[in-house]
Amino acid sequence: MALFSSGSRSNDSREDYSAVAGDEAKPLREQHEHHAGDEMSGIHPELYAMSRSLRRTNLFLKIIIGMLCVCLLAILSINVPDTMRRIVKSAKCDDEPLIKTPVPPLAKTKMTFEKHPIYGQRPNPVSDEAWNKLLPDGRGFVYIKDWEKYELPPGQNTSYGMIYSTAVFHQMHCLGQIRRFSYMFLDSIHKNDTVMQREIDRMFVKNDHAEHMLHCFDYLRQTIQCGGDMAMEWPRTEPNGQRFAVDGWGIPHECKDWDAIEKYMDKNHFDHSTVDEIAPLIGASG
Repeated sequence: MALFSSGSRSNDSREDYSAVAGDEAKPLREQHEHHAGDEMSGIHPELYAMSRSLRRTNLFLKIIIGMLCVCLLAILSINVPDTMRRIVKSAKCDDEPLIKTPVPPLAKTKMTFEKHPIYGQRPNPVSDEAWNKLLPDGRGFVYIKDWEKYELPPGQNTSYGMIYSTAVFHQMHCLGQIRRFSYMFLDSIHKNDTVMQREIDRMFVKNDHAEHMLHCFDYLRQTIQCGGDMAMEWPRTEPNGQRFAVDGWGIPHECKDWDAIEKYMDKNHFDHSTVDEIAPLIGASG
């Protein structure tokens, strides 16, 4: 039974159909080569040779480009992770230490700056005591047993071990010295105190305390730049309601926990210091 048939066919038509079907059944590559051969047979031999040469050159270039891409990917796979880590670390402002230190990570705290008049008073027993209490036992020096581990140069070698100064208390000492010297200058001029003037001459000319003070100016400058405190400060409100002067009081800051600093110092301080003043006039150096 014929389904959806158009009717009977003659023998000739079947033969023609078989020839077409047979041609369609040939592999495509064989057909392509056959037709290509027919086309090339009509081309000048030099043009045909040039065409084959271009095909070989094109294949060679593809291989070279592929090899270069593989090499480039290999290089990127090695360098990109480190580069990306540096970029991500920079973007996150990671707190990972840039230098080795025996001091453990210190907690941070929010501290609002307030006025404490005692620290601005002229030297007297009460104000001097307040300043002296800012220094821990050992005047800011600590023992470091395994100092080589932290790639430190040798410190001060004592019979009890190697000791080092901690920067924050060196900075506090410098500020204390400037406070003491400033009031000495003011008193010698304002009161025309000739005795004080002679003492200043002795200290700053003969004992070279001037160099010490100049050192402190430069040292504290770099300390401030290093800390880079970018807290936003707003002006105070004047009695008449105007706001134009910034005094820094009442401004919150992100600070290292002072209690944590004192705890570290209490555990590691040099306990054979014979000086407990923040700004001694005798042996006042560094």
